[in-house]
Amino acid sequence: MAQHEVLLRGQCRRRRVRQSIQRTAATAPQRWSRGPSGGPGRRTGNAGRGAQTCPRLAAAAAGENRGPDRAAGSSGASEKKKRLAVFVSGGGSNFRAIHRAIHEGRINASVELVVSDKSACGAVDYAREHGIATVRYPDKDAPAGDAGLGRLLATLREERAIDFVVLAGYLKMVPPEVVRAFPRGMLNMHPALLPAFGGKGYYGMNVHRAVVESGARFSGATVHFVDEEYDRGPIVAQACVAVSPEDTPEQVAAKVLKREHELFPHVVAALCDGRIVWREGKPLLWTAT
Repeated sequence: MAQHEVLLRGQCRRRRVRQSIQRTAATAPQRWSRGPSGGPGRRTGNAGRGAQTCPRLAAAAAGENRGPDRAAGSSGASEKKKRLAVFVSGGGSNFRAIHRAIHEGRINASVELVVSDKSACGAVDYAREHGIATVRYPDKDAPAGDAGLGRLLATLREERAIDFVVLAGYLKMVPPEVVRAFPRGMLNMHPALLPAFGGKGYYGMNVHRAVVESGARFSGATVHFVDEEYDRGPIVAQACVAVSPEDTPEQVAAKVLKREHELFPHVVAALCDGRIVWREGKPLLWTAT
């Protein structure tokens, strides 16, 4: 065979391979890539050469839960808004941060109900100013003699059709009946890095005093799912702050609160978007691009 014929055939084969690759790249679905630390990261499309492919492909073959299938950059605005109930006992700064994020379009949800153990507090006043329904629980004056639990459950599940519950500084134990009504659907913010400085009695300034007295050099905020024990549910996300030897509990509290206001709306948005998936009993949060 003449040498020039061999060269021509080789060129034709290479051209066909290039065309095949281009067609595949144009039609291939987007894929998830891992973040810099090897944890859940972002959906990258085909541009992310060198990034690891999301384990959801292998997980699908193994029969595990699949990750979210929303296209990159989707805000979820075309999907039905999730209906939230917020439980709160005080001024409600985390509640306000979530409500603000909703109005800015960062969370595809609406706050339909505020539940508080107080008939009057900053969060309840804020809710009423914004036309959000409020319920008191526990309510010692409830006619049923159950502190209003039956009315609370009916309001959450039937009257308001709540999808998810958010505990934003609620200082009472949530009844097991309510927890069981929202499996994998109830989030809490804790002002420390769980499992440290958690459990009964660790709330508010009690947490920050304990951190300072312990000599810990880091604290932070933890968002976790709620189960029937104090601060024991699966952790979704955490954010750290440095603690100086000179810091007072009040200074630590101010640092942590700032991170709470950043972290909590981020996790609530992921829950509403379906970007929290479960692997072997642990929640994984996928970051939207």
